[in-house]
Amino acid sequence: MRLIRNLQRKKKMEERKKVAKGLAMGTLVGGLLGSAAGVLLAPDSGKNTRKKIQEGATDVKSNVQKNIDEAKNNIGSTLTDRKTKIQEAVQKLRTIGKSSQEEAAIAEEQTMPEEENKE
Repeated sequence: MRLIRNLQRKKKMEERKKVAKGLAMGTLVGGLLGSAAGVLLAPDSGKNTRKKIQEGATDVKSNVQKNIDEAKNNIGSTLTDRKTKIQEAVQKLRTIGKSSQEEAAIAEEQTMPEEENKE
């Protein structure tokens, strides 16, 4: 049950990331198109238009850098989270393995006196 819940959570997280990524890209593209249309269609001198284009490009660059930094942080936290989960799973497997070995040893000890009595 726990495995199924974990898989469902992972699937939901992946879907959320896709939606967030699409929203960020849509916002970026919409902003670029809106800025370009506004600058190019507004009546203004060439010098002012070039200045506006440069400012718009600077804004776009900072937004892209911000999105890249957020993506790096998300990837880093996801990797850390998955590493922790893997370590926990390995520890559980080790615990299960040890308890299985102990149970096997106990079962073997219990059957040994019976075999000695038969001889």
